[in-house]
Formats: sequence, C-alpha cells, structure tokens
Amino acid sequence: MTMLYSRILLVCNGKAGKGELEVQLKDVIPPLLDKCDTMTVHKTKDKGDAERICRDTGHEYDLVIIMGGDGTVHEAVNGLASLNSRPKVAILPGGTCNDFARSLNVPMNMRQAVEIITSSEREKDIDIVKAGDRYFSNFWGAGLVSKTSDNIDVGSKSVLGKLSYYISAFQSIQDPQLLNVTVTANGDTIHEEVVMVLAANGRSIGANPLPVDIDLEDGLLDVYLVKKTGFPLMKEFIMLRSTGEVSDPTNDIIHIKAPEVSIRFEDNERVDMDGELYDQGDQTLVVLKHHMRLIVGEKK
Repeated sequence: MTMLYSRILLVCNGKAGKGELEVQLKDVIPPLLDKCDTMTVHKTKDKGDAERICRDTGHEYDLVIIMGGDGTVHEAVNGLASLNSRPKVAILPGGTCNDFARSLNVPMNMRQAVEIITSSEREKDIDIVKAGDRYFSNFWGAGLVSKTSDNIDVGSKSVLGKLSYYISAFQSIQDPQLLNVTVTANGDTIHEEVVMVLAANGRSIGANPLPVDIDLEDGLLDVYLVKKTGFPLMKEFIMLRSTGEVSDPTNDIIHIKAPEVSIRFEDNERVDMDGELYDQGDQTLVVLKHHMRLIVGEKK
C-alpha cells in the first residue's frame, strides 16, 4: 500500500464533545493510519495547547490535522503560520459553527471529512491574515460582532449550538454602540461612525454565509464598515441567512478590498478574531497570500 503521508499530527480539543471525542477518534484514526507511516495524537488540555504543540513540532510533520471548533483552529493556525517550513493542514470540524471549515467546503459530517483527507484529491494554498503579532484565518471584527461573542453564554452555546449565536446577537442589537474608526487602505483614508467593522478572509460567520465574492486565494481582505443606518440590512444579511449578496444602494455598508488595511479606533476596543476575543488598539491587517496549504472539500 502506498502511503500518502510519512508523519501525521492530529491535534484535537480534549474538552470538546462531552465524552464524544473518544467515539469520534474511533472513526477518525483507523482510516488515517492506513494512509501514513506514523501518526501522533495530541489531545489539548488547556487554552494555548494547540498553538504550542503546532509551533514547537509542526515542522516535523508533513500533515497536521486540526480536529475541533473554530477556537482550536485559531490556536493551531497561530502556531503554524509563523513557521518557516509549514506542513499541509486539514480540518475535521468538531465545534459549534466550524466557520473556517465551511469556508473550505469541508463536510460537517466527520466521516465524510476524513474521506477528503484520505483521498487527498483537492488542495489549495489559502490566504492567512496577520494582525499585529497574531494571525487569523476567517475573520476579524469589532463593535457588534465582538459584543455578540462577549455575550455568548458558554453553557447555552454547548446546549443550543448555533442558536446561541443568534440569541446573543438579538440581545446585542437593542442599542448598538457607535465606534469612531479610521480605516486606511489602497492609499485612501476613511473616517466613519459605525456599529461594526468586519474584516473577512473566510466566507462564514456563525454558520451563516458571507458574500459570495469573498475569495480565500486572492490575496485581498474584504472589509465591511456598517453604519447604524445600514444595520437593518446587515442584520438581515447575517441573521436571516440571505443569499450571501449585499444590495446596498444607499452606501450604508462600505465595502473595501485590499491586501493591507490599517484600522484605528478612537478608544481601545474589544476585537473578535475567529471567535476569540482580544483587547486591541490600532491594528494593521496584512494578507499573507497563499500562506498555508490546506485540504479542501468540493464546492457545492
């Protein structure tokens, strides 16, 4: 039997699934073992484990598989993105929304996702975005999007799944806070008062599709500045599962495409990066074009 890989590292969220992890591993490990010479399984225990193991040992493997939700993926990407020699990466979706996996057209069914890895028929060099000394694969946001994440109750998230995101969002939008922001991109500077700044590399947030023209391989970041008057449109767009296209003739949602974007707030703001919250001041987002090679699913 010809082996696809020499060494595989499987990083999985040890706290995910409430006992389901062992069941999932029984479905995952045997078919992967048939396609490699050796495989190491690392179950995370504490926050930061996935990032540390990927940063310290990622260069030793030709494939790193991230099994978990968006938080585990975010950690692993931050461990791998700074390496000079980066392995191929695959994702097995094991979280609530699995937004980056959705952006890569990875099936939400674990066995089907494993089949994509073992067949190894589709691979792409995907953009990753550097934000200061951190990296993100899917999105960066401030204002309404970070407030929504802040409001999510961990208990309700585990019980209600994706529904908790919608409940939190509706709780957040009663009186959205205004942000004074200055954005510089493509040689132009924009000053606006907005309820949300969203910088998207991937095509899904909260398991909802973002605009169809977002491209993970074009070397460009899609930035949306949402004014208060444009909020009803964005609410419909994200919360009510629109077609993925934004029709905004009044320009209440400003859309910028650029390889590098500088964002400055009047005050320090809470920023949501791939579902993880950070306290940030001024930020420059730089697209690292084709920075990581990922195994992807077939576009539907």
